[in-house]
Amino acid sequence: MANSNAIIVLALQAMNSSEDSGDEDGEDKHYNEFLSCVADVNDDGVDFSQVVQIVKLVEQEPIVKIKKYVDLIVPAYSDETFTSHFRLRRSIAGQLAKTFQESENFRSLLGHGGFEAVSPEKHILAYLWFVGHNSSFRDISDRFDLSLSGAQSVVTRITNFIISIGSQFIHVPTYEEKESTKMDYLREKQVPGVLGSIDGSHIRIDKPNVDSDTYVNRKRYFSIHLQGVVNERRKFIDEVIGWPGSVHDARVFQNSNTKDLIANMCNAGEYVLGDSAYPCLPYLITPYKDYGNLTRAQKQFNTALSSCRVSVEHAFGILKQRFRILYFMRLRSLKKND
Repeated sequence: MANSNAIIVLALQAMNSSEDSGDEDGEDKHYNEFLSCVADVNDDGVDFSQVVQIVKLVEQEPIVKIKKYVDLIVPAYSDETFTSHFRLRRSIAGQLAKTFQESENFRSLLGHGGFEAVSPEKHILAYLWFVGHNSSFRDISDRFDLSLSGAQSVVTRITNFIISIGSQFIHVPTYEEKESTKMDYLREKQVPGVLGSIDGSHIRIDKPNVDSDTYVNRKRYFSIHLQGVVNERRKFIDEVIGWPGSVHDARVFQNSNTKDLIANMCNAGEYVLGDSAYPCLPYLITPYKDYGNLTRAQKQFNTALSSCRVSVEHAFGILKQRFRILYFMRLRSLKKND
Protein backbone atom coordinates (compact mmCIF):
# COMPACT_ATOMS: atom_id res chain seq x y z
CA MET A 1 0.00 0.00 0.00
CA ALA A 2 2.83 2.40 0.89
CA ASN A 3 4.46 1.80 -2.47
CA SER A 4 1.17 2.42 -4.29
CA ASN A 5 0.64 5.66 -2.41
CA ALA A 6 4.17 6.76 -3.23
CA ILE A 7 3.57 6.11 -6.93
CA ILE A 8 0.40 8.19 -6.96
CA VAL A 9 2.01 11.06 -5.04
CA LEU A 10 4.99 11.09 -7.39
CA ALA A 11 2.77 11.15 -10.45
CA LEU A 12 0.68 14.02 -9.12
CA GLN A 13 3.77 15.95 -8.10
CA ALA A 14 5.12 15.56 -11.60
CA MET A 15 1.91 16.88 -13.11
CA ASN A 16 1.70 19.82 -10.71
CA SER A 17 5.28 20.74 -11.53
CA SER A 18 4.52 20.69 -15.26
CA GLU A 19 1.44 22.87 -14.86
CA ASP A 20 3.31 25.45 -12.74
CA SER A 21 6.09 25.78 -15.31
CA GLY A 22 5.57 28.01 -18.32
CA ASP A 23 8.77 27.29 -20.26
CA GLU A 24 10.61 24.24 -21.55
CA ASP A 25 13.63 24.77 -19.29
CA GLY A 26 11.35 24.80 -16.27
CA GLU A 27 9.65 21.63 -17.47
CA ASP A 28 13.01 19.89 -17.88
CA LYS A 29 14.07 21.01 -14.41
CA HIS A 30 10.92 19.65 -12.78
CA TYR A 31 11.11 16.44 -14.79
CA ASN A 32 14.67 15.87 -13.55
CA GLU A 33 13.51 16.55 -10.00
CA PHE A 34 10.75 14.01 -10.56
CA LEU A 35 13.24 11.37 -11.69
CA SER A 36 15.36 12.16 -8.63
CA CYS A 37 12.34 11.61 -6.37
CA VAL A 38 11.70 8.27 -8.01
CA ALA A 39 15.32 7.25 -7.44
CA ASP A 40 15.07 8.27 -3.77
CA VAL A 41 12.12 5.96 -3.11
CA ASN A 42 13.07 3.22 -5.51
CA ASP A 43 14.83 1.35 -2.74
CA ASP A 44 11.35 0.72 -1.32
CA GLY A 45 10.40 -1.23 -4.42
CA VAL A 46 8.52 1.43 -6.39
CA ASP A 47 8.03 0.32 -10.00
CA PHE A 48 9.01 3.25 -12.23
CA SER A 49 6.89 1.90 -15.11
CA GLN A 50 3.81 2.23 -12.92
CA VAL A 51 4.62 5.89 -12.27
CA VAL A 52 4.99 6.58 -15.98
CA GLN A 53 1.68 4.85 -16.71
CA ILE A 54 -0.16 6.99 -14.15
CA VAL A 55 1.40 10.16 -15.57
CA LYS A 56 0.17 9.17 -19.03
CA LEU A 57 -3.35 8.61 -17.73
CA VAL A 58 -3.40 11.99 -16.01
CA GLU A 59 -1.92 13.78 -19.04
CA GLN A 60 -4.34 12.36 -21.60
CA GLU A 61 -6.74 14.80 -23.21
CA PRO A 62 -10.17 14.74 -21.56
CA ILE A 63 -12.93 13.16 -23.64
CA VAL A 64 -15.64 15.63 -24.63
CA LYS A 65 -19.11 14.07 -24.69
CA ILE A 66 -22.41 15.52 -25.86
CA LYS A 67 -24.55 16.08 -22.79
CA LYS A 68 -28.33 15.61 -22.84
CA TYR A 69 -28.38 14.76 -26.55
CA VAL A 70 -31.38 12.44 -26.19
CA ASP A 71 -33.18 14.63 -23.65
CA LEU A 72 -32.73 18.08 -25.20
CA ILE A 73 -31.44 17.94 -28.77
CA VAL A 74 -33.32 14.99 -30.30
CA PRO A 75 -36.80 16.27 -29.25
CA ALA A 76 -36.05 19.53 -31.11
CA TYR A 77 -35.46 17.68 -34.40
CA SER A 78 -38.15 17.95 -37.05
CA ASP A 79 -39.65 14.62 -38.10
CA GLU A 80 -37.68 14.82 -41.34
CA THR A 81 -34.39 15.44 -39.53
CA PHE A 82 -35.13 12.66 -37.04
CA THR A 83 -35.70 10.17 -39.85
CA SER A 84 -32.55 11.33 -41.62
CA HIS A 85 -30.46 10.77 -38.49
CA PHE A 86 -32.02 7.60 -37.11
CA ARG A 87 -33.22 5.94 -40.35
CA LEU A 88 -36.72 5.27 -38.94
CA ARG A 89 -39.74 7.45 -38.33
CA ARG A 90 -40.01 8.90 -34.84
CA SER A 91 -43.17 6.90 -34.11
CA ILE A 92 -41.52 3.59 -35.03
CA ALA A 93 -38.43 4.36 -32.94
CA GLY A 94 -40.72 5.23 -30.03
CA GLN A 95 -42.61 1.95 -30.40
CA LEU A 96 -39.32 0.05 -30.44
CA ALA A 97 -38.26 1.80 -27.23
CA LYS A 98 -41.57 0.91 -25.57
CA THR A 99 -41.30 -2.73 -26.64
CA PHE A 100 -37.71 -2.87 -25.41
CA GLN A 101 -38.73 -1.38 -22.05
CA GLU A 102 -41.26 -4.19 -21.61
CA SER A 103 -38.81 -6.90 -22.67
CA GLU A 104 -36.68 -9.14 -20.50
CA ASN A 105 -33.63 -7.63 -22.18
CA PHE A 106 -34.31 -4.36 -20.35
CA ARG A 107 -36.01 -5.65 -17.19
CA SER A 108 -32.95 -7.76 -16.40
CA LEU A 109 -30.94 -4.53 -16.03
CA LEU A 110 -33.09 -3.09 -13.26
CA GLY A 111 -32.41 -3.55 -9.57
CA HIS A 112 -28.63 -3.80 -9.81
CA GLY A 113 -26.93 -1.81 -7.08
CA GLY A 114 -24.79 1.05 -8.36
CA PHE A 115 -26.16 0.70 -11.90
CA GLU A 116 -27.19 3.93 -13.58
CA ALA A 117 -29.84 2.77 -16.01
CA VAL A 118 -29.59 3.84 -19.62
CA SER A 119 -33.11 4.71 -20.75
CA PRO A 120 -34.89 2.53 -23.31
CA GLU A 121 -35.03 5.51 -25.66
CA LYS A 122 -31.27 6.08 -25.45
CA HIS A 123 -30.70 2.36 -26.06
CA ILE A 124 -32.73 2.43 -29.28
CA LEU A 125 -31.42 5.75 -30.60
CA ALA A 126 -27.79 4.82 -29.93
CA TYR A 127 -28.29 1.51 -31.73
CA LEU A 128 -30.03 3.15 -34.69
CA TRP A 129 -27.22 5.67 -35.01
CA PHE A 130 -24.65 2.86 -34.87
CA VAL A 131 -26.25 0.76 -37.63
CA GLY A 132 -27.53 3.71 -39.66
CA HIS A 133 -24.21 5.52 -39.93
CA ASN A 134 -21.82 2.57 -39.53
CA SER A 135 -20.33 4.45 -36.59
CA SER A 136 -17.62 3.41 -34.17
CA PHE A 137 -18.24 2.62 -30.52
CA ARG A 138 -16.24 5.76 -29.74
CA ASP A 139 -18.68 7.88 -31.72
CA ILE A 140 -21.66 6.32 -29.91
CA SER A 141 -19.93 6.79 -26.58
CA ASP A 142 -19.34 10.51 -27.19
CA ARG A 143 -22.68 11.34 -28.80
CA PHE A 144 -24.85 9.53 -26.26
CA ASP A 145 -22.72 10.25 -23.17
CA LEU A 146 -21.84 6.62 -22.53
CA SER A 147 -18.65 4.91 -21.50
CA LEU A 148 -16.93 2.96 -24.26
CA SER A 149 -17.89 -0.34 -22.63
CA GLY A 150 -21.40 1.01 -22.09
CA ALA A 151 -21.75 1.78 -25.79
CA GLN A 152 -20.68 -1.76 -26.66
CA SER A 153 -23.16 -3.19 -24.16
CA VAL A 154 -26.00 -1.08 -25.55
CA VAL A 155 -25.35 -2.23 -29.13
CA THR A 156 -25.05 -5.88 -28.07
CA ARG A 157 -28.18 -5.67 -25.92
CA ILE A 158 -30.33 -4.14 -28.65
CA THR A 159 -28.96 -6.56 -31.24
CA ASN A 160 -30.16 -9.44 -29.06
CA PHE A 161 -33.48 -7.68 -28.52
CA ILE A 162 -34.03 -7.17 -32.27
CA ILE A 163 -33.26 -10.84 -32.90
CA SER A 164 -35.74 -11.87 -30.18
CA ILE A 165 -38.63 -9.99 -31.84
CA GLY A 166 -37.63 -10.73 -35.44
CA SER A 167 -40.22 -13.45 -35.96
CA GLN A 168 -42.99 -10.91 -35.29
CA PHE A 169 -42.06 -9.14 -38.52
CA ILE A 170 -40.28 -11.70 -40.70
CA HIS A 171 -42.59 -14.67 -41.11
CA VAL A 172 -44.56 -16.79 -43.56
CA PRO A 173 -47.52 -14.80 -44.92
CA THR A 174 -51.06 -15.53 -43.80
CA TYR A 175 -53.70 -16.74 -46.26
CA GLU A 176 -54.98 -13.18 -46.69
CA GLU A 177 -51.45 -11.86 -47.26
CA LYS A 178 -50.75 -14.55 -49.85
CA GLU A 179 -53.92 -13.73 -51.76
CA SER A 180 -53.07 -10.03 -51.72
CA THR A 181 -49.54 -10.72 -52.99
CA LYS A 182 -50.77 -12.91 -55.84
CA MET A 183 -53.29 -10.28 -56.90
CA ASP A 184 -50.63 -7.56 -56.90
CA TYR A 185 -48.23 -9.59 -59.06
CA LEU A 186 -51.03 -10.52 -61.45
CA ARG A 187 -52.27 -6.93 -61.75
CA GLU A 188 -48.85 -5.27 -62.08
CA LYS A 189 -46.78 -7.96 -63.84
CA GLN A 190 -49.44 -10.20 -65.41
CA VAL A 191 -47.83 -13.24 -63.76
CA PRO A 192 -50.15 -15.51 -61.71
CA GLY A 193 -49.41 -17.41 -58.49
CA VAL A 194 -46.29 -15.52 -57.37
CA LEU A 195 -45.74 -15.26 -53.60
CA GLY A 196 -42.32 -13.60 -53.67
CA SER A 197 -38.75 -13.69 -54.91
CA ILE A 198 -35.50 -15.08 -53.51
CA ASP A 199 -31.96 -13.82 -53.98
CA GLY A 200 -28.61 -13.52 -52.25
CA SER A 201 -26.49 -10.52 -51.34
CA HIS A 202 -23.09 -9.99 -49.73
CA ILE A 203 -22.03 -7.93 -46.72
CA ARG A 204 -18.41 -6.82 -46.88
CA ILE A 205 -16.30 -7.62 -43.79
CA ASP A 206 -12.70 -7.38 -42.61
CA LYS A 207 -10.39 -10.28 -43.36
CA PRO A 208 -11.33 -12.94 -40.77
CA ASN A 209 -8.67 -14.29 -38.45
CA VAL A 210 -9.55 -17.91 -39.28
CA ASP A 211 -10.33 -19.59 -42.63
CA SER A 212 -10.20 -16.24 -44.39
CA ASP A 213 -10.11 -17.76 -47.89
CA THR A 214 -13.62 -19.19 -47.45
CA TYR A 215 -14.98 -15.66 -47.06
CA VAL A 216 -13.65 -14.39 -50.40
CA ASN A 217 -16.63 -14.10 -52.77
CA ARG A 218 -16.64 -14.18 -56.57
CA LYS A 219 -15.96 -10.43 -56.66
CA ARG A 220 -12.77 -11.06 -54.68
CA TYR A 221 -13.58 -9.34 -51.39
CA PHE A 222 -14.31 -10.76 -47.93
CA SER A 223 -18.00 -11.10 -47.14
CA ILE A 224 -20.76 -12.99 -45.42
CA HIS A 225 -23.80 -14.15 -47.37
CA LEU A 226 -27.32 -12.79 -46.90
CA GLN A 227 -30.24 -14.72 -48.42
CA GLY A 228 -33.68 -13.16 -48.47
CA VAL A 229 -37.21 -13.91 -49.66
CA VAL A 230 -39.41 -10.84 -50.16
CA ASN A 231 -42.91 -10.12 -51.42
CA GLU A 232 -44.08 -7.51 -53.93
CA ARG A 233 -43.98 -4.80 -51.25
CA ARG A 234 -40.30 -5.56 -50.59
CA LYS A 235 -41.16 -7.01 -47.19
CA PHE A 236 -38.91 -9.84 -46.03
CA ILE A 237 -40.70 -13.09 -45.26
CA ASP A 238 -37.51 -15.11 -44.67
CA GLU A 239 -33.78 -14.48 -44.26
CA VAL A 240 -30.62 -16.51 -43.73
CA ILE A 241 -27.37 -14.77 -42.86
CA GLY A 242 -23.87 -15.87 -41.94
CA TRP A 243 -22.57 -18.22 -44.61
CA PRO A 244 -19.03 -17.42 -45.87
CA GLY A 245 -18.93 -15.32 -49.01
CA SER A 246 -17.45 -18.08 -51.18
CA VAL A 247 -20.53 -20.28 -50.71
CA HIS A 248 -22.81 -20.35 -53.76
CA ASP A 249 -26.43 -19.17 -53.54
CA ALA A 250 -27.69 -22.66 -54.40
CA ARG A 251 -25.74 -24.27 -51.56
CA VAL A 252 -27.02 -21.74 -49.03
CA PHE A 253 -30.56 -22.48 -50.21
CA GLN A 254 -30.17 -26.26 -50.14
CA ASN A 255 -28.72 -26.21 -46.62
CA SER A 256 -31.15 -23.71 -45.09
CA ASN A 257 -34.66 -23.97 -43.69
CA THR A 258 -35.82 -21.75 -46.54
CA LYS A 259 -36.23 -24.72 -48.87
CA ASP A 260 -38.77 -26.42 -46.59
CA LEU A 261 -40.38 -23.09 -45.70
CA ILE A 262 -41.14 -22.31 -49.34
CA ALA A 263 -42.29 -25.86 -50.04
CA ASN A 264 -44.77 -25.71 -47.16
CA MET A 265 -45.86 -22.15 -47.97
CA CYS A 266 -46.71 -22.82 -51.62
CA ASN A 267 -49.87 -24.67 -52.55
CA ALA A 268 -50.60 -25.92 -56.06
CA GLY A 269 -50.18 -23.07 -58.52
CA GLU A 270 -48.14 -20.96 -56.09
CA TYR A 271 -44.41 -20.39 -56.26
CA VAL A 272 -41.43 -18.20 -55.46
CA LEU A 273 -39.19 -16.81 -58.20
CA GLY A 274 -35.41 -17.14 -58.29
CA ASP A 275 -32.59 -16.42 -60.72
CA SER A 276 -30.52 -19.00 -62.57
CA ALA A 277 -28.35 -19.64 -59.50
CA TYR A 278 -31.20 -21.60 -57.88
CA PRO A 279 -32.59 -25.03 -58.77
CA CYS A 280 -35.89 -25.15 -60.63
CA LEU A 281 -38.45 -26.87 -58.39
CA PRO A 282 -42.26 -27.20 -58.36
CA TYR A 283 -42.40 -24.30 -55.88
CA LEU A 284 -39.33 -22.36 -57.09
CA ILE A 285 -39.40 -21.09 -60.66
CA THR A 286 -36.20 -19.97 -62.39
CA PRO A 287 -35.55 -18.61 -65.91
CA TYR A 288 -34.81 -20.71 -68.95
CA LYS A 289 -31.08 -21.06 -69.47
CA ASP A 290 -30.15 -19.10 -72.56
CA TYR A 291 -27.76 -20.95 -74.86
CA GLY A 292 -28.82 -18.87 -77.85
CA ASN A 293 -31.71 -21.12 -78.88
CA LEU A 294 -34.63 -19.84 -76.77
CA THR A 295 -38.02 -19.45 -78.39
CA ARG A 296 -39.83 -16.12 -78.38
CA ALA A 297 -42.20 -17.39 -75.69
CA GLN A 298 -39.30 -18.50 -73.50
CA LYS A 299 -37.61 -15.12 -73.84
CA GLN A 300 -40.86 -13.38 -72.90
CA PHE A 301 -41.17 -15.65 -69.87
CA ASN A 302 -37.63 -14.78 -68.75
CA THR A 303 -38.37 -11.07 -69.15
CA ALA A 304 -41.56 -11.34 -67.09
CA LEU A 305 -39.78 -13.33 -64.38
CA SER A 306 -36.96 -10.80 -64.23
CA SER A 307 -39.49 -7.98 -63.92
CA CYS A 308 -41.11 -9.70 -60.93
CA ARG A 309 -37.77 -10.27 -59.24
CA VAL A 310 -36.90 -6.58 -59.17
CA SER A 311 -38.59 -6.39 -55.75
CA VAL A 312 -35.95 -8.51 -54.01
CA GLU A 313 -33.09 -6.56 -55.59
CA HIS A 314 -34.69 -3.30 -54.49
CA ALA A 315 -35.23 -4.69 -50.98
CA PHE A 316 -31.52 -5.40 -50.52
CA GLY A 317 -30.64 -1.96 -51.87
CA ILE A 318 -33.06 -0.16 -49.56
CA LEU A 319 -31.92 -2.22 -46.56
CA LYS A 320 -28.25 -1.34 -47.09
CA GLN A 321 -28.95 2.29 -47.89
CA ARG A 322 -30.94 2.70 -44.69
CA PHE A 323 -28.66 0.73 -42.38
CA ARG A 324 -25.21 1.49 -43.73
CA ILE A 325 -23.44 -0.95 -41.45
CA LEU A 326 -24.54 -3.57 -44.00
CA TYR A 327 -22.20 -2.05 -46.58
CA PHE A 328 -19.23 -2.98 -44.42
CA MET A 329 -19.20 -4.71 -41.05
CA ARG A 330 -15.99 -4.69 -39.06
CA LEU A 331 -15.95 -8.38 -38.19
CA ARG A 332 -12.91 -10.57 -37.71
CA SER A 333 -14.00 -13.36 -35.36
CA LEU A 334 -16.75 -15.34 -37.09
CA LYS A 335 -18.59 -18.56 -36.39
CA LYS A 336 -19.30 -20.44 -39.60
CA ASN A 337 -22.58 -22.23 -40.28
CA ASP A 338 -22.44 -25.99 -40.09
